[in-house]
Amino acid sequence: MTKLSDLSLLHREELFRVLRIGITHHSNAIEGTTLTYGETKKLLEEGITASYKSIDEQLIILGFAQAYDIVIREANNKDKILDSSFIKDLHYVIFSNAYKVMPNFIKKPIGSYRTDNVKISGTDLKLSTVNKISQDLENLLFRFKSNSMDLKQIAEFHALYEKIHPFSDGNGRTGRLIMSFQCIQNNLIPPLIELEKKDRYLEYLNLLQTKNVLDPFVEFLKHSQEISLSFIPNQTPR
Repeated sequence: MTKLSDLSLLHREELFRVLRIGITHHSNAIEGTTLTYGETKKLLEEGITASYKSIDEQLIILGFAQAYDIVIREANNKDKILDSSFIKDLHYVIFSNAYKVMPNFIKKPIGSYRTDNVKISGTDLKLSTVNKISQDLENLLFRFKSNSMDLKQIAEFHALYEKIHPFSDGNGRTGRLIMSFQCIQNNLIPPLIELEKKDRYLEYLNLLQTKNVLDPFVEFLKHSQEISLSFIPNQTPR
């Protein structure tokens, strides 16, 4: 599989540029945001809002893109270790602008852990209880050092993080940003998980979470890395 270091500087910059739009669009669309890829691209590149689409959706998209920029910047520091403060900061950046403008449309709290016990509808998956969120996440971060991970470990981290489900909303969004952070820190291509692959993504994720079957999710992430690379025309190693 192609590594980030196999790409020229120009190709790496182009990859991060196109993924800013792609990951922002698809990660939010997976969570139900209604903007199309083209509308997301116009919003991020030209500042043109989508007609008849809700303001909170568009502000969350802008916030997600800001969080993505932070991920790219910080992940290039190989000495930085992912911690809970950074994860909370990402969550805050994603939702803060929408919360300021339309507080009644945003699940609270933002930038801190949920205060209610929750469950994911349609599954029997047991999530961390409120009194265990902090310790469960700290244990996970202690077990996996972000700057020394392979794709299998990144896949396992993602599954366990989503089981902790630390926030009232935005767990999928933050989880996929964390995946990008971990990939970049470890010289791996960030995976682009497309909306059209949502069912397969959730199926393989659930398989890992409930039956500890890892390989299908890892292969899915490898395919998603190839999708990321496909956006670079005539991509050749440097």
